[in-house]
Amino acid sequence: MPIMAHNSSFTIDTRGNVSRWDDEAGRYPELSSRDVVGAPAGLVIERLLGSHDGDSGGHAPAALFLTACRGEAGTVIASRGTAPSLHAADVESAFEFSAFEHSTAGLEVYDADLSVLRANSAALAMRGRSAEQVLQHHVGNLDSRLPLAPLLRRVIVGDEAAVQERINGRDGRGDPRVFAVTAFQLRDDQQTIGAGAVIHDVTDQNRSEAAARLLAEAHEEIGSTLDAMRTAQELAVVAVRDFADAVSVDLVDDVIQGAEAPAPSVGTDIVLRRAAFEAPGGLQAVYRVGEMNYFAFPTPYAQVIADLTPILLDPKTSPSDWLMHDAARAGALGNAGIHSMIIVPLSFHGRVLGLASFYRGPRHPVSFDASDVGLAQQVSAKACVHIENARRYTRERTMAVSLQRNLLPRIFPDVSAVSAAHFYTPGSNETVWFDVIELSGARVGLAIGRVSQQGLNASAAMGRYRTALDTLAVLDLPPHELLAHLDDATGQFLSNPTGLPSSSTDPPCCLYAVYDPVTGEFAVASAGWPAPLLISPAGDITTVEVPVGAPLGQGLGHDLHRQVIAPEGMLVLFSQSFLEPGPRAEERMAQLRQAATRSGRAPKAICDSIVRRMLGGLGGESAALLAARTHRLPDDRVAAWTGSRDPAAVGEARDRATQQLEEWGLEAHAFTTEMVVSELVTNVIRHASGNPTVRLIRDRYLTVEVSDNATTAPHLRHARAKDEDGRGLLIIASLARRWGTRYTPDGKTIWVENSLDEVRL
Repeated sequence: MPIMAHNSSFTIDTRGNVSRWDDEAGRYPELSSRDVVGAPAGLVIERLLGSHDGDSGGHAPAALFLTACRGEAGTVIASRGTAPSLHAADVESAFEFSAFEHSTAGLEVYDADLSVLRANSAALAMRGRSAEQVLQHHVGNLDSRLPLAPLLRRVIVGDEAAVQERINGRDGRGDPRVFAVTAFQLRDDQQTIGAGAVIHDVTDQNRSEAAARLLAEAHEEIGSTLDAMRTAQELAVVAVRDFADAVSVDLVDDVIQGAEAPAPSVGTDIVLRRAAFEAPGGLQAVYRVGEMNYFAFPTPYAQVIADLTPILLDPKTSPSDWLMHDAARAGALGNAGIHSMIIVPLSFHGRVLGLASFYRGPRHPVSFDASDVGLAQQVSAKACVHIENARRYTRERTMAVSLQRNLLPRIFPDVSAVSAAHFYTPGSNETVWFDVIELSGARVGLAIGRVSQQGLNASAAMGRYRTALDTLAVLDLPPHELLAHLDDATGQFLSNPTGLPSSSTDPPCCLYAVYDPVTGEFAVASAGWPAPLLISPAGDITTVEVPVGAPLGQGLGHDLHRQVIAPEGMLVLFSQSFLEPGPRAEERMAQLRQAATRSGRAPKAICDSIVRRMLGGLGGESAALLAARTHRLPDDRVAAWTGSRDPAAVGEARDRATQQLEEWGLEAHAFTTEMVVSELVTNVIRHASGNPTVRLIRDRYLTVEVSDNATTAPHLRHARAKDEDGRGLLIIASLARRWGTRYTPDGKTIWVENSLDEVRL
């Protein structure tokens, strides 16, 4: 039986004759055992060459590749193939030798027992051994530097003809290396008789690929938010995958708060906060994330902060005694088996943002080198840009939130109509505002709205909207008309580059309502704002049926809704963020209603209950609540009557007003009130239509209202010396705290308000 792989073979006995013929490959179909067995070997070889003769009938030049080995039955001659000429045969033989011996790749051949039969010089160099130390030795005994045995065993016993794999090993000097190995089966026609391996040292390529992968991951993952702490965490997470055993990031505390980054300093006056720490191997940090971190001087950490230059060192062999000045870190580094570390400054335009420390230990036996320092700098520089952006964003947001809070009401006016409370938290995507506005006739206005986006521009825009609404509210416009004017103002704001955030695409929204404590009437209109909730004194909760119109700036009208609210009812105005647009909106509304009805009767308690129940689901969005408990003015604080158009009605109105003031104990205000009533009733009789209706309201202020059926507006005139009239409103304005005109569907009402604490003469 032949002992080597072959295509066709024959066995020669001691006399030189063929004793056995084997042509399982079928390369010589014209020859059979009967033709060959017993013939001299030379004749058989001649016939093998003759099988390659050309079609011309002559002998074509040919070379026959034969191998010979001695077996138990005699000498076995195997035909491995042919070449068209002796020269071609020489070239093929030279190629086989040169490809094996001069290849830069390591080449090894093994028998079925994994003993090394042949190895080229490149393979010997990779193992750091001589031929005598490798050949005829089992590959498992050579695995200390190039562990191929597991891979070769898979090839020998498995079904795969070839397997590729990267293997970690060491070179002849003991330095860690990475090898790309292709192992393949060697088979004869029936079985695997050995294996071969092609070995490439890909350490440099592997490091280049790892560096490119690290930079790509840094570009993709670092800086996903405008949060300095989150950016630091992303830097640490990226670096510990394949670059370091542990990474810590410390940021200047002022930078986290949005303040200007400090200049480099040799002292210890720069306070840092641990922003991130990642160590998949279970290494323990000296400082927990969020804790203040101080670096003593002289240590490499303090040096990096001082000169903004990265440092590469081995803490075990460092000639400096810096570990004596930082005992806590010295112990942690020793216990973790850290053998190499890089400290990189985090800076932007020469200002200190912090520092990043990269550590290698048992998980990465290869120490850092100079190329790793450059790589750490590149990754850190990526983080620095985003940390600086986060710092600027935090600074601007802090200023914007401060401006927002200053532009929002700190306390609500003390009015008899409602008791109000609010909750507000700024978010990341919109600016919400609200207000309680004192109106004439003891009425009160309730407003809530939003401007999309955050920032200084959005805060300024919010201030403009609130100011515009307050100004329009003082004109005593009904809610739907006020929103119409605010809609026009929005068009002007949008045409002004400084009016709204330039990137705003979501139009502003607003809801405005007026409550009258004398009649209990509640009038409301909405421009894209959710309808408020109404809780009855009995605890029943409903949604006010106000049509939700288009947001501001669309040029569309808004419908007015009116209803009468029972005394001690509760109104809850809330921002859209509490409803979370989407499939959960109904669920969130149910939670909102439930929280509002289980909190007692105080407005503050309702706000607290809703916040406790729902704040966690807001997802960082701005949120605002305005809860107002409605009250009614007692009947004995309001007096009203309708007079005639007879000039004598002026005196009757004056006398009746004086009598009412005496009942209220406000005799000191009689003179001023008589004059106001006289002038206003006289104006109705002389210049308006309909009978004059007089109403006196005693609240925080004494209010005189005179109504008629005309829609003509009164004009304040400065009469000349010879004019007989025209001084009435001028006199009233000089006596009143404030005055104005309120239009109704039936006409108008002129009202005059005086303080009860002082008497104007």
